[in-house]
Amino acid sequence: MVIDLLLPLPAGLPVYTWRPIQRDDIFAIQNMLIANSPVDKPDTPPSEEHMRLLLTMLGEQIDQNTLLAMAEDGTIAAAAMIFIPAGEEELVALTEGIVHVNHRGRGMGGYLLQWMETRVRQAFGHSEDGRPQIMRTSCTVHQVDRIRLFEQYGFKTMRYSYKMRRSLSQQAIKEPLPTGLKWVQWTAELDLPLMHAFNAAFSEHYGVEKMNEELWGQLFTGVPQFRGDLSYLAMDGDAIVGFCINWVEDNDKAGTSPQEGWVEAIGVIPAWRGQGVASALLGHALRLFQAAGLRQAALEVDAHNPSGALRLYEKHGFEVARETMHFVKMLN
Repeated sequence: MVIDLLLPLPAGLPVYTWRPIQRDDIFAIQNMLIANSPVDKPDTPPSEEHMRLLLTMLGEQIDQNTLLAMAEDGTIAAAAMIFIPAGEEELVALTEGIVHVNHRGRGMGGYLLQWMETRVRQAFGHSEDGRPQIMRTSCTVHQVDRIRLFEQYGFKTMRYSYKMRRSLSQQAIKEPLPTGLKWVQWTAELDLPLMHAFNAAFSEHYGVEKMNEELWGQLFTGVPQFRGDLSYLAMDGDAIVGFCINWVEDNDKAGTSPQEGWVEAIGVIPAWRGQGVASALLGHALRLFQAAGLRQAALEVDAHNPSGALRLYEKHGFEVARETMHFVKMLN
């Protein structure tokens, strides 16, 4: 398939073959990320599973919302991906552009950003419903070249976040739920009530989209990494008051990197905050990870989260492994 490049290529750029990303490009993209590792210094090695998740999330968007540049030697020189989740309150495009370290300094990064913006504007169209139209992207704080590039093209820093990690060889804190609450394992029948509990818990958090059923599946319980057997709810009778949604990331199927238990979302509805529910949920998740034979646990938290989440995670032995900057560009 020949892709519409939408924009003229930068002058002097080498000859590349341009096309959408295909699912069998996963290993070639992974090799590009590995080649970039000495410069980009990722927190963990790029995994096949992570790439599969990204392409699964793209679904039918993959032909229109991805771009790949293939060099003459058959290696991938650059790749761009746009994921537009099915939000209701905002039109949001999550974007990622990657350039092979050997092909940088030629205007490719700026070209990918321009291509993605042009494609996003095309996808959003001339909406008259008043919803904000937003592009989002991110990079780690040490990637100063990318930060300058984002700022050059009109992106503004939205927030900072920490990826935190702890070894599961450490003993997990065991705290009971408040009197009257009970532990309930996730089931498909509880998935929709869980989505509503998530919306209640995160209604005041900046940048968290209100979930509908399609978006919920795309981002949380419908992804391959989701583990319902490791995800638990704190319930007051039939009502969910707290939850911990957990994934398992297999960073390296060869066994050189440990399987990682990922706390994807932990939350408590406002009426039950300050009573130890979140701490009990987190300790319970860590014990489940240990029982499943995982070696480490990880999560991501807003660096300026006003709820005290950072203190909670530090209490349970998590330490900061990476700091990420998140950028937005308003298109309307």
